[in-house]
Amino acid sequence: MAAKKGARKKPVETVKTLRAEVNRKLEELTESNRRLKRKIFDLYTIFELSRNFNAVLNYETLLDSFVLTSMGQMGAQKAALYLPREVGRKEFRLARVKGAPPFPREEISIDPEGEFGKYITALNRPVLINEISGGFSAPEIRAFQRYFPEGLVVPLIFQTKLRGILIISVKASGLPYKDDDIEFLSILANQTAVSIENARLYDSEREAIEKLQKTQELLVQSERLAALGELSAKIAHEVNNPLGIIKNYLALTGRNIDDSVKASEYLEVVGQEIDRIAMIVQQLLDFHRPRVIKFTQTDVVRLLNETAALMSRQLADSGVEILIEAPEDFPPIVAWLDGLKQVFINLFINAKEAMKDGGKVLVAATHNRHLICLRFCDSGTGIDPKHVPHIFEPFYTTKESGGTGLGLSVCYGIIKNHNGSIEFYNLEKGGCFEIRLPIQQEELDNDWKI
Repeated sequence: MAAKKGARKKPVETVKTLRAEVNRKLEELTESNRRLKRKIFDLYTIFELSRNFNAVLNYETLLDSFVLTSMGQMGAQKAALYLPREVGRKEFRLARVKGAPPFPREEISIDPEGEFGKYITALNRPVLINEISGGFSAPEIRAFQRYFPEGLVVPLIFQTKLRGILIISVKASGLPYKDDDIEFLSILANQTAVSIENARLYDSEREAIEKLQKTQELLVQSERLAALGELSAKIAHEVNNPLGIIKNYLALTGRNIDDSVKASEYLEVVGQEIDRIAMIVQQLLDFHRPRVIKFTQTDVVRLLNETAALMSRQLADSGVEILIEAPEDFPPIVAWLDGLKQVFINLFINAKEAMKDGGKVLVAATHNRHLICLRFCDSGTGIDPKHVPHIFEPFYTTKESGGTGLGLSVCYGIIKNHNGSIEFYNLEKGGCFEIRLPIQQEELDNDWKI
């Protein structure tokens, strides 16, 4: 009977053992499932955080976001971030602190190539401060142990190099850091290292652009000063010539005061040279002096005809004929009438001087819905291609007799103030200036744009 009773107990013990084993496996599966869910959640969180960090190009904002996010995710009381403070300096210094003080002194630095820096780089994961406090005598380790007891040292690695260190305190709950926490911070730190590097590069590029802009401004200022010196020399040269002629002819007038015919001829030359000086001064003022220009409705074809009539005698004496072709439905435009008149006069004079033996100037006017186009084409000799890129530059002239080199510069400035364009190209025989102007402008007084 006893033997039978013992045989009955064995299956019961087996069932208990199996149940215990099943429960243990269930607990393991439950824990594995929990950790898997945590890992999925952490990875998703890191993905979202990394995406947000990468979208932040402001270096300072990114540092704040990283430190606060790390503290928030871990439930830590405080944190300190060490980074290179200056470009080209290798040691890390305190860049950010968040949470409740006290914090390490700012003079504490970390050498990324020192014993501790090399160790944390090779480890490439967060490590408890207590685990390394006995292995290093560096002052920063003692400071971390003092201000962040039982906290974590989190390396920021980018391309196998240590780019910064985050020191994070113990959790406010008092719970220890688990493997999941270590893994989360490790991934987050490495992702953030990339974002910080990108933001730093963006800041460096922005600073370089700002320095370049300042350098360009200085160069422009230097160019203006150089131009001022050249302008002074040009004014002296341009004005001295007619002044010398005036002086000589006044002397001749004094010697021939009794000969009214000769005196009259000499005085006429004096008057012409005075007009020449006035023209030089006016061109200089037009080029350099800001002024207000008035935009109004302007009949361009009528203005062309009036300007041609104004210059007809001067052009006819040189054997130059002007032909104007425009469709009947040519639209009026909003423009600065006096400015366009000056442009037309300068272009007619240019055409006359390009045709020493006379010729024709054809002005063809066309338009579309938004622009008008005026082509001033002459039958002269054209312009040497090497000079064409420079003809609108101030003081640049190709005239054999010399000149101020300001006429086309003034034209360019006027057209520019109309938001238009002017360019030159050579024809098979002669040359052509092409002007494009918008039909619509604001009808008001505008500041002259230099």
